[in-house]
Amino acid sequence: MLRHADKTMVSKGFKGLLLCLWNLLFLSACSHTDRRQVDELNSFSYACHYRNLDSAEAYARKAYAMSGRYGDGRAEAVNNMAFVSIARMDYDKAKKLLDGVGSYTDNQVELLVSDVQQMRLCQRMSRNKEFYDYCERAAGRLKRINEERAVLPPRLYGRLVYAETEFSIVNSIYYYYVGLERSSAEALQRIDADGEIRRDTAQYLSYLYNVGSGGIVTGGTQTEVVKKEFESLMRCYLLSVQYGYTFFEANTLEAMSEHLMSRDTRDLLLSDNALAMKFVRPDTVGDDMLAGWMAGRALQLFREYGDVYQIAGARRTLASSFMESGDYMPALEQLDKALENKKIYQAPDLVASIREQLSVAYSAVNDKPSSDYNRNIYLDLQEKTRQDRYLESRAEMLDRASAQLNVMIVAVVTAIFLLVFLLCLFFYLNRKRRSKWPMDRLLEPLREWQETNVVQKSRFEERMEEMHEALTLRQMRVRDGERRCLDNRAKVSLAGSVIPLIDRIINEVRLLSSRNEDSQKRSERYVYIAELAGKIDEYNNVLTHWIQLHNGRIDLHIESFPLQPLFDIVARSRTGFVMSCLQLDVDATAAWVKADRVLTLFMINTLADNARKFTPRGGRVRISAAEGDGYVEVSVEDTGCGMSAGQLQDIFSNKVYNGHGFGLMNCRGIMEKYRKISRIFSVCKLSAESEPGCGSRFFFRLPRGVARALAVLLSVTASAGVSGRVVDGNLPRAKMYADSAYFSNIDGTYEKTMLFADSCLHYLNRHYLSLHPAGTCLMQPEGDLSVAIPEIKWFHDSLPTNYNIILDIRNESAVAALALHRWHRYAYNNRAYTQLFKEMSADNTLADYCRTMQQSQTNKTIAIIMLVIVLIAILPAYYLLYYRHRLYYRFCVERVKTVNDILLDNTDPAEKLKRMEPLVHDQYPAELQDIVDRIVRALYDDISSRIDRSATIELAEDECRKAEYEYNNLHVTNSVLDNCLSALKHETMYYPGRINRLVNEADIDLGAMTELVAYYRDIYTMLCRQAVRQTVRVKIALAPVPVGGIVAGAGEGLRVLGNRHLLEYLFEILGRQNGRRPLAVTVEPKDDRYLLFTVLMTGLRHDARTAALLFAPSADNIPYLLCRQIVRDHSEAAGRRGCGIQAAAGDGGTTVRIVLPRHV
Repeated sequence: MLRHADKTMVSKGFKGLLLCLWNLLFLSACSHTDRRQVDELNSFSYACHYRNLDSAEAYARKAYAMSGRYGDGRAEAVNNMAFVSIARMDYDKAKKLLDGVGSYTDNQVELLVSDVQQMRLCQRMSRNKEFYDYCERAAGRLKRINEERAVLPPRLYGRLVYAETEFSIVNSIYYYYVGLERSSAEALQRIDADGEIRRDTAQYLSYLYNVGSGGIVTGGTQTEVVKKEFESLMRCYLLSVQYGYTFFEANTLEAMSEHLMSRDTRDLLLSDNALAMKFVRPDTVGDDMLAGWMAGRALQLFREYGDVYQIAGARRTLASSFMESGDYMPALEQLDKALENKKIYQAPDLVASIREQLSVAYSAVNDKPSSDYNRNIYLDLQEKTRQDRYLESRAEMLDRASAQLNVMIVAVVTAIFLLVFLLCLFFYLNRKRRSKWPMDRLLEPLREWQETNVVQKSRFEERMEEMHEALTLRQMRVRDGERRCLDNRAKVSLAGSVIPLIDRIINEVRLLSSRNEDSQKRSERYVYIAELAGKIDEYNNVLTHWIQLHNGRIDLHIESFPLQPLFDIVARSRTGFVMSCLQLDVDATAAWVKADRVLTLFMINTLADNARKFTPRGGRVRISAAEGDGYVEVSVEDTGCGMSAGQLQDIFSNKVYNGHGFGLMNCRGIMEKYRKISRIFSVCKLSAESEPGCGSRFFFRLPRGVARALAVLLSVTASAGVSGRVVDGNLPRAKMYADSAYFSNIDGTYEKTMLFADSCLHYLNRHYLSLHPAGTCLMQPEGDLSVAIPEIKWFHDSLPTNYNIILDIRNESAVAALALHRWHRYAYNNRAYTQLFKEMSADNTLADYCRTMQQSQTNKTIAIIMLVIVLIAILPAYYLLYYRHRLYYRFCVERVKTVNDILLDNTDPAEKLKRMEPLVHDQYPAELQDIVDRIVRALYDDISSRIDRSATIELAEDECRKAEYEYNNLHVTNSVLDNCLSALKHETMYYPGRINRLVNEADIDLGAMTELVAYYRDIYTMLCRQAVRQTVRVKIALAPVPVGGIVAGAGEGLRVLGNRHLLEYLFEILGRQNGRRPLAVTVEPKDDRYLLFTVLMTGLRHDARTAALLFAPSADNIPYLLCRQIVRDHSEAAGRRGCGIQAAAGDGGTTVRIVLPRHV
């Protein structure tokens, strides 16, 4: 701004200001000198691309600031800045920059550079659909540029060379990552390594690196391929160091590290490149440490350079070198660090490779859950990045191509309608002289028919009311089932809190047994054990009281399981038998049964406990299992006093033996329940054999489990394989073994999975040999990774087989090999799975698609021609029809009467339309056509109304069935949980008392206590696990819920991420505990993830200590435990660990503070 002190100089100052503004406008046009400076700055920025990102960005920003109206220079600067953003994984920023290039210039070369960078961005983010769009756009733009290639100025020609070679390189990288290695090699081979690319050192280095990184060199043996790749990498490295390209120096070090990890390959490559390696590695680094040093050096260089994507990749390679040498903990550390930067998750392919290595590393350190977790993420990412996702883009291209022809069709049709309108107007002016037919009489039948439909509509409304009432009732049952399920989850949570207390007792007993402490210290430990047992007893009493609040019936969870684990649990209870001076023998068994696991353990314990009670000192109790025809018989024999025939007759129906018959009566009830389920359980039986003085044998029978049938099938199929006979149905059998492998992995029997996999491959190979008897391309459990995988050859040769079975068995084999630490087998099966998955996902429909699009265009062209012909033919047709119109008019009136007669028939509306069809499709005069149209429209409306009514009723019935299905699922889950909790209560409640009795004895038997506590923990843990498994199956559905919909008048504009029914139940419980008085609720955001509900309960007054323990386990606090469980369910379902509920005493009552997930 210009300022002048002298007011007399205002006029001159104003003129000076105008002159300055003119100069600014003139300079803003950017002189030739300024354009040269902008080009130089852009050249400097490009030269720094692979040397220093900060410098590249600084030069690009200066060029952008100086570009003014120089659109080409500004577009080039924006492209340079986008390159830096892509390297730093600021993808949103890069996308925004690249989208704006077209607004600065129409320079096709810079627009081509922008499209290629968009391709790289889409490749990094696995956006296959958008990649294809930009690839097609870039290919079309490159074709147009090549038409004028010879006249391009030198600088623009250099930019073209960069864009053209980068286009091929990005395409090659994209095809490599989607598993199309052949297409990847073809894309890179389009570059002439001795041609124009030599003018651009950076692009030449990029070419050398991509050739050496693998998958491009295909000729010769595997050894020759590896040598050529390493030679390319070595050349790239030496040139990178010579010209200061940090990026390629790091990239080649990383790639060479991967080549040198294998000992055999390392020795070969180092001997062939001994002289060149002197320029690469320090003298202090040995051969075994060379791969790790290179990966570490690459990581250091990438961190200096600032490429976030490559830093994560270098950490992955460094982790691989650690894993190759067996150092898995450093490998895990590097892989975890690779995922620390949240920007990495924008690149699914990179994350997938890191997750796959995490799966292997965790498996190596025997952390199976973490290994499975990471492998599942890896498989999900493979599905997400499938190459065939871009088919939608082709459909859009078809739509765009079709739209142009559609415009032409619309134009012709519009012309036809316009001409018809003019002709109709002419006809209308001429028809005024014609006498009018009384139209009202022709409409009377229609009005009469419409009146008869009113009754049908009223019946439909009544039916809908009935359906609405039925749906309301079923929804109420579902809500009750959800609340009962919540109640059971809270019980299971309470039961689970006992296990840590048992662990503390076990620890104290261990310390007592292992340490030689003074009597006072040991006495304190015994007191602490007694306190823990008392605390467990308190929790058991709460659980017992809670269970007794609801009366239910026994429900069964049927499954196939082995008996041996149950026998092992019973065998650990020898202490009770030893204390009674009895010998307990538990025979080993391989039998499987189909029954309820918990109730089976209950029955074995009940029979064993009865045998212990009524066998004299010095006697023997034996537990065994024997297999019969379709059943397994579990026996408990003793050497007791025996029973008479009269006693045996009522043993399972009366309370006998001093009131100890309830357990046997329960066993009889369980057997009766089994027999009512299915004919499979007709073999169930509970009986006893005894003679006075000869002891007794109690036994029960259960159906054999499926594992036994599977073993028979294995033996049959194995014998068939040995005999060499070709059996029909190879693929179904392979499918069966693949399914068995899946379930075997779930059960953790990985060696068995390998056997199932071998059998599956056997039948897949037999299927292949049945099609090609002389074929040699057979699938193997593992093989040479450098040799083509047989199933890939099958796929390329279009062999008719079920490739989904192959995918399944390769995946399950990889999972099992991972768990068994068979790394080579894992690598082979995982590669086979990944490569086949990507091959199957590849898009091979381009030719068919192009033919379809061409056919569509041809058809529309023909349609346009036909419409033009119709347009031309309208005039003669009109004149021809006009002279016949008068006679035709009376004929049409008679046909309308015929239509009315059909309308008043008692047939179905659809049948009426069918009969009218020959009549209504004829040409009528306008007024008659209106009547016919009204009749037809009325019939169509009636049919549509009937269909709508039928659909509405069907939807209502579906809603009712859905509600019934949800209720049945909840009912089954609740019944199983009731069963599990009941078994937990009856089987474990007396153990704390036993522990207390042992503690209070004068001469404490630590061995007996150790065995008792260990058995208590085993049985309690197993029963808890059965219950927890049911609770895991129930997932609460979360959705954004307005706070005002839960608590009236609170939290305006706020929404909680939760389950509306459970949240309403939460405040309903608090309202009941408040004596039905209104709750004073305030809601405020705690932060952007949580909402804080403050509830003042004026009808509930407690002191500070009682209020603090309001949500602690107690018989009086059961309603509050339900509230706590609701909050816990929301915390787990939403993944928000900051949720919670607590109470505090106040002057006006008790204040409850609830933290729930917030939805923003």
